Amino acid sequence: MSKEITDWIRYELYPTLFESIDTALPEFSFKKRGRNWVSSNKRKITGEEGDSIGKVYVWETAPGFIKDFTRETSSIVDYVIKRDGVEFIQAVKTLADVVGLQLPKGEFNQESYQRYKDQATLLEDCNNYFIYCLENSTGADEVRAYLSSRGYSDEDVKAMELGYIPDQDKLFKYLLSKGYSQSLIDEVVKLNKGIGSTHRLTIPYRSGGSVKGFKFRTVGDATPKYLNSTGLDRLGGFFNLSGVKGDKDVVIVEGELDSLSATARGVENVVATGGSSISSDQVIDAIKRGAKSFTLCFDTEPGKEEETAKRLNSAIDVILGEGVNRVYIVTLPDIGGGKTDPDRLIKEKGIDSFKDAISKAVPYYHYRLQAIINKYLDLHEKSGDITLRDEDIFLDEVMIVASTLEPIDKDRYKKLFLSLEAIKELGISEESLSITVDRLTSTRDKEDQAKSLQELISKVKDYQEKGETTKALELLDKDLKNVRVKNIKGSIDKLKEIPTEEDIKLHFSQHSESLRSGYYIAGNELLLPSGGLTGIAGATNHGKTDFLINLTLNAVKNYPDKEFYYFTYEMSQEAILVRFLNTFLDRDLEVSSNHRAIKTYFKTGSTQYIKADEREYFTAKVKEFFERYINSGRLRVKGVDFYSPELNLALTELNKKDTVGGYFIDYFQLLRLPKEGYKNYSRQEELKVICQDLNDTAKSLQLPIILGAQFNREVTTPFRLHPTNIGEAGDIERILDTLIGIWNTSKTAVVKDMSKAETTKFKDLALDTPGLLYTYILKSRETATDVYELLNYNGKRGVISNPERDNSYFK
Repeated sequence: MSKEITDWIRYELYPTLFESIDTALPEFSFKKRGRNWVSSNKRKITGEEGDSIGKVYVWETAPGFIKDFTRETSSIVDYVIKRDGVEFIQAVKTLADVVGLQLPKGEFNQESYQRYKDQATLLEDCNNYFIYCLENSTGADEVRAYLSSRGYSDEDVKAMELGYIPDQDKLFKYLLSKGYSQSLIDEVVKLNKGIGSTHRLTIPYRSGGSVKGFKFRTVGDATPKYLNSTGLDRLGGFFNLSGVKGDKDVVIVEGELDSLSATARGVENVVATGGSSISSDQVIDAIKRGAKSFTLCFDTEPGKEEETAKRLNSAIDVILGEGVNRVYIVTLPDIGGGKTDPDRLIKEKGIDSFKDAISKAVPYYHYRLQAIINKYLDLHEKSGDITLRDEDIFLDEVMIVASTLEPIDKDRYKKLFLSLEAIKELGISEESLSITVDRLTSTRDKEDQAKSLQELISKVKDYQEKGETTKALELLDKDLKNVRVKNIKGSIDKLKEIPTEEDIKLHFSQHSESLRSGYYIAGNELLLPSGGLTGIAGATNHGKTDFLINLTLNAVKNYPDKEFYYFTYEMSQEAILVRFLNTFLDRDLEVSSNHRAIKTYFKTGSTQYIKADEREYFTAKVKEFFERYINSGRLRVKGVDFYSPELNLALTELNKKDTVGGYFIDYFQLLRLPKEGYKNYSRQEELKVICQDLNDTAKSLQLPIILGAQFNREVTTPFRLHPTNIGEAGDIERILDTLIGIWNTSKTAVVKDMSKAETTKFKDLALDTPGLLYTYILKSRETATDVYELLNYNGKRGVISNPERDNSYFK
C-alpha cells in the first residue's frame, strides 16, 4: 500500500470509525465508558467465550487497535480480515462503508502496509506488557509507591497507560513468544543502557493514536530523570494528541505527565511538547487531526519569567507560521513553593483549578501587549520615571507587534491598546495608529520578502553548482511566486491613494494603442487590445491557425517599425513557415495542394509541382518574403515547447528590445504547467492559471497577446459558438479581453443538432455557402459584441479577407 493509502487509514479511516465501533464490530456489544469503548459480553478477540464480561476494548488513545484482557492486540483491519475471511482490501472497504468513506485511488501494496502495521502492533504489545507488569509484578512496588506519592490513583495510572519494565531480556522474550521476529524486534525496540534497571517507569509516547516509542523515568536518584527509546520521533506529532477526528482546541503543556494527568481527569486534547520547543511538523499533524486553535499552558516559575516568555513567543511564531491565528496563552497561578506546573496544580488544587486557568486564557496578541506594558512598568518602578525616549521605544514595540497581526486580530489589538488610560493621555488617535501600523506592515513584508528571496537564491545556487539545473529551475518556478506574495500587504498604502487627473493622463500616455487587425466586423474595425488577451476560438479544422496567420501578416503590414512573434505548439517552425508563405503568396500554385508544391521546393529546390505560369512569381515572392520579413526580424515564427511560466519569462525578456508589437500563440490548450508544484491541479485549474499568468504578462508589457483556442466537441453548429464551450478551459473567458468565435462554412454543420428555426437562420445567413468564415464577436471590452461578419476564406491559399477589401497583403 502506498504511503498515501497508509496515511488515509491512520488519518481518516480509524479516527472516523472510532465513533461507530459498536456498528463496525457488533459482536462485542460495545458500550461507551468515558471516552472508550468496552464490550458488554464475554466474547474475546479470538472469537472464544471468556470467563467474564467487558474485557475487550477500543481506547480513544489508540482508535486503530482492538485489545482484550489476555493482552491480545490486533489492528482493526487485521481483526476484520480474520473475522470475515477476506482479503486486506475488502476488509478496508467493509470498515469504510460503515462510515461512508470512499477508498482513495491508487495501487494497493499490502506488503508496505503490513510493515507499518507490524511495527505499530509490536509497540502496542510492548505497552500492554509494561502495563501488565506494573499491575502484577512484585518488582514494581517502588514504582507504584512513587506514583501514589504523586497523587495518582490506580484508575489514573491505568488511564495514563503508565507501566513498568522489569528488564530488557524479559521484554524481548515476551515479544518473541508473541510471534514477532528477532529482526523486527531489533529494528523497532531499541533501548539504551539503564532502561530496565535504573529507569523502569514507562510512559508510552503516543501521538495521533499511535505509539511512536517510550519514555522511561527513574524513581530514584539516577540522572537524567528520563531516557527515551532510541530513534523516538518527538517532533513529528504532539505527545498524547488524540487520534480521533473532530474539532479540537489543543492545550499544549510542557511535561508528559502533566498532559496524561489532565487527560486522565477528563480534560480532552491536553498534549505535551515532547521537548524544549514545538515544531512545525507537530502543528501540521495536529491540524490534520482537526486542531482549530492552540492554547499554550507552560509552567510558571519565579525568576524564570524571561526564559518562559522566549519559549512562549517561539511557540506562538511556529503556530502562526502554519496559518493558525487562534492562539491563546494560559498563565498558571502561583501557588507558592516554586514552580507551578499543571500536574502539581491538579494534585494540590484539583482539576477544576486547572480548568479555570484554561478558561481565562487570553489571545496571543493580548499576551504580547501585556508583556510590553509590564516591561515598561518595571522600568518605571526601577527608575521612578519614564522619559520621552522610553515612550517612543515603547510605542515602537507596540507597533511592531501590531504589524505582524492578521486584519481582525490587528483591529482588536489596536482597540485594546487605545482603551488603556495611559495611552489616552498620550493623545494617539485611531487614524494615526492605523497609518503607522500599515507603514510598518509594508516594511516588514518587504524585509521578509528580501530574506525569502535570498534563501531561494542560495538554494538555487547550490543546485546549479551541483550541475542540477533542472532542479534549480523547478525550485524557482515553485517558490518564486510565494516570494512575490510575501509583499502583498505592502500595497495597502496604494489602495488609499487618490488618483489625480495628471495620474490618469500619465497612464494613458504610456498605454499602447490597440492593434489593428486588418478586419472589419459589422462595419467597425476589429481592434486587438494591448495589455490584454484576445482569443480566437474554433472547432477542429475550422481555420483558427489560418486566422492567426492572417492576423499576424496584417500586423506586420500595418506596423512596419515593429516585430511580431508567432509561437506554435502544434507544428514545427518549418511547417508553420510554409503556411505563412502560402498565405503571403495568395496564388493557386497547383491544382490540388499549395503546401505540397512549397514543401517540395524547399526540400529539392524544384518547382515541378508549381504551374509554369506561376513559377517566376513564386520564386520572386519567396525571396521577398524572406528578405523583407524573416531575415529582417520583423516576423519571427517559432516552434516552442516551453512550459507556461517559461513562456511568460520569454515574452518579458523579448520585450526588452522595445520594438515588439505583439505575440501570437497557437494554441492555448497545448500550454502546460510544470508538474512540480501543480501536480494536484485539474486540467481546468491548470488552464485557468495559465490564462491568468498570460493576462498578467500582457498587462505588465502593455502588449497584445492573441491566443488560438479549441472549441470542444459540443460545437457542431455555428450557433454553438459560446465561451463556455472552449475545450477544458472552464471560466477563462472571464479573463480574456476579447473572444472571437469562427466557423468555416466549408465544413458541414450537424443538421440534427439544429432546431427548425436555426436551420432556417443557417440558410438565411448563407452559412451553407462554402468559402466563408463566419466570424462572431463573443466578447469585447472595447467594441460591440454579438455581431458577426462573413469573411472570404480561401482554404487552399490560407487567405481570409473582408469581401469588399483588397485581400492581397504585400502587392
